[in-house]
Amino acid sequence: MSLIPEAEVKRSQAGSATGAQAVTADALAAEALIAEARARARRRRLKIAVALAVVAAVAVTAVLIGRVTIGSHRAAQARPRPAAPAAGTEIVTGHLAACFGIAPKNGRRITPGTVVALRGHITWKPTAPGTWMIVYPKGPAVASQHISDNYDQTFRFALPPGHYVLAGRYDPGPGYGTFREVTVTAGATLRVDLPNVCM
Repeated sequence: MSLIPEAEVKRSQAGSATGAQAVTADALAAEALIAEARARARRRRLKIAVALAVVAAVAVTAVLIGRVTIGSHRAAQARPRPAAPAAGTEIVTGHLAACFGIAPKNGRRITPGTVVALRGHITWKPTAPGTWMIVYPKGPAVASQHISDNYDQTFRFALPPGHYVLAGRYDPGPGYGTFREVTVTAGATLRVDLPNVCM
């Protein structure tokens, strides 16, 4: 067995200590990188959570605005209570406006059509998210009149008191092109012009 000189033992021990310090420094650097990576991941998760919260808040706000808009639309068309039934009928008269979406004939924009009186209220039916369809009252027309000249001819109905929808259909159209809701009360004569909505 050979003996190792003392100088070499000290040098070996010093090298081991330096190697241990190098290993410890590498381990500390690795731990610092891992801690930094974890902090970045936490910040990234926090940013994603905040972005999702903002998107959810915007979606909720959009839904609430849509409901308020629909609610205010319904409030704007609040249904007045019809007067107590009375004997006799009252007069409702007005014009069916010419449809400006149809080409004029002989220099005048005359669009013949039919005006009907339907007893009841307009309702709205959802057809798709954010899309609504008008639903006219069911049942036969209480009164009907054909208009051949939008400027010189008016419709005239004798109706008992109640709530009605006056709807206009242009020839030869399928469905109503314009409407107005009216409440006929005892002792009143109403003038109701149907608007041009087919521009």
